[in-house]
Amino acid sequence: MHRTFNVVGKLILLLAAMAFTFTGCGYRRPAQVKTTGTVTLDGEPVANASLMFIPDSGRPASGNTNTNGEFKVSSFGGNDGLPAGNYRVTATKLVLKERYQEQYDRQVERAKAEAEPGEEPEDVDIEFGENAYENELPEKYAELDTTDINVTITKQQEPLVIALTSE
Repeated sequence: MHRTFNVVGKLILLLAAMAFTFTGCGYRRPAQVKTTGTVTLDGEPVANASLMFIPDSGRPASGNTNTNGEFKVSSFGGNDGLPAGNYRVTATKLVLKERYQEQYDRQVERAKAEAEPGEEPEDVDIEFGENAYENELPEKYAELDTTDINVTITKQQEPLVIALTSE
């Protein structure tokens, strides 16, 4: 019995040491500030745009606009926001070029035709290469080297307004 206790005791100590190793002084996320806003192009809301928030140092974050041009930013997921600090922002709105959109539409129609009456058609899943898309926003906003969008996130953050202009 003494030997069994000794082995169990050592096993418990080993597991406790491992638990402290993996949970102790690990990476801690910086405090996040809920970050929301709107993207406009020449005063009109931009639907389906993708935004990247690149900090001076640390983890980049992203957001996508809805049909009203509104967005929420996620660093780690769940629209958690951004740590306070300065960010450069890129913005793109990628859409399928016309000939690829036509190809996709044909596949959707085929799926509808093949579906049994009263059933939902199968999802169409076509992978297109980068060349199949075009950016509907001015190119200067697409790259970190050329964007002029800079934002500062504070602990008491108001919704951002990212006003893009066509040139």
